[in-house]
This record gives sequence, structure tokens and C-alpha cells, in this order.
Amino acid sequence: MFANLKQLLQNNVVRVIIAIYTMLVFFWIWILTNNLIEGDYNNLYGALYPLISLIGGLYGIFWISKRWGKHRSVMGRGIIFLSLGLLAEVFGQWAWSYYTMVKSVEIPYPSIADLGYFAIIPLYSYAMYNFSKVAGIKIGLKSFFGKIQAIVVPLLMVGIAYFLFFKNIVFDFADPLKTFLDFGYPGFEIIAVSIAILTYSLSKDVLGGIMKPKILFIIFALIFQYITDYTFLYQVGIGTYYNGGLVDLLYSTSFTIMALGIINLGYQD
Repeated sequence: MFANLKQLLQNNVVRVIIAIYTMLVFFWIWILTNNLIEGDYNNLYGALYPLISLIGGLYGIFWISKRWGKHRSVMGRGIIFLSLGLLAEVFGQWAWSYYTMVKSVEIPYPSIADLGYFAIIPLYSYAMYNFSKVAGIKIGLKSFFGKIQAIVVPLLMVGIAYFLFFKNIVFDFADPLKTFLDFGYPGFEIIAVSIAILTYSLSKDVLGGIMKPKILFIIFALIFQYITDYTFLYQVGIGTYYNGGLVDLLYSTSFTIMALGIINLGYQD
């Protein structure tokens, strides 16, 4: 799945990301063992883990995309928009931390943090659209089986989204923005996942076939984030979410996976 794990681990940025993630895991374990469900340490954890996204996003834009010609190439644009998705996560989470740590109030919903959180949907979707072009998805779509997949995969993903989210959402016409976000987060996020799955299943041996395992890792990152977002919405719905809890550990892991996936795209061997 990685081009060369040993080569990847020799990358200093990868080492920094892994070191930060390791420290965050130990910090999370300390929060858990001390039964902390609120307070400065919980809020601090929420403010620290976006550092992984910040490093991964900036490195992706200014270094990894450069290896593919930056915005001048389809591959470069895909990497840039994946990286911008990570930076949007940073904005959303630090806006969240501003409410909890600076203003010391419960964050409203919707809030300015949702600008960052929701922005990842078009950013990741456009990134995967570019990767699909690189991976030769148009060739795969010419076959009958490819056309069937292009219909079945999105319908299947919408069905999963309905089963997990939509059937429990109540229309609130008094707050249309909240209703839009309630449907939009799970509904539109599934677009990026669907494009990613189709990209992998319909891609041909473009670029010597080196793209398929790299795209597979990005798919894994997107699915992991989707599961994390579902866990967050579920815990919020039943009133068990708290800063520095399981969901924040999952987000830390999700950001790490995506950051490593972006860096992995920089290796062309």
C-alpha cells in the first residue's frame, strides 16, 4: 500500500507526524485513566491534534504537489485539494477550540467551525475527481461492468448513509441551516468516498499501476474519516461526546492516516 515503507519512514516530516501522534495517544490514555471528561486537559487535546493536519496539509501543498507539477498537473491538483482538506480541518477544530478555551462557552451549532468542517467535502471530492482522471477511470467506464459500478456504488453508499444517518434526522424548518448541515455532512461526504471507490475499482494500469495502492490508502483514509464523523454524530445524538474522548482520538488517527497518505503520493516509484 505504501510505495516503500522504509523510504517513507526516512522522511523527517513523517517522523514528526508519527512522534506527535504517539504523544497524543499517550496523552489520551492519561486523560482516560484519570476519568477526565471536561476541563483544560480535554480542551488542550482538542487543540493539539490539528497540528498533524497542519503539518500534513502544508507539506502536501508546498512539497508533495511540487513533485507532480503542482496545479499544472491533474495529479498535482489532486494533492493540493487533499491538502487543503486537511487545512480546512485545522480551521474547524481550532475554531472549536477558540470557543472552548478562549470564550469558555459551549460551541453553538452551526458555528464558524462548520465552515472548516463542511469545506472538506468539496475539497476532498474535487481531489478524488482529479485522481480518477489520473487513474484512467474514463477507460473503465466504457465497459458495461464499469457503467453498472458507476450506478451501484453511489446508490449503495447513499443507502448506507440513509441507514446510519438520514432516517434519524428530523426536519427543522425553523432552522434551515442546521437542517442542511444535518443532511449535508453525511450526504455530501459520501460523494468523495464513492468517487474514491470507483477510482480504485475502475482504474487501469496507468503510470505502471503504481497509483492503485496509493489511491487505496486514500480510500482507507476517507472511509476512516466517515466512520469517525458517524461516531461523532452518534455520540452527540445520545449525549456521550466530550472533548478529549474517543472521537477526538479517532480524529487524531484519521488526520494522521490522511497526512501519511498524501506524503505517500509523493513517491513515484
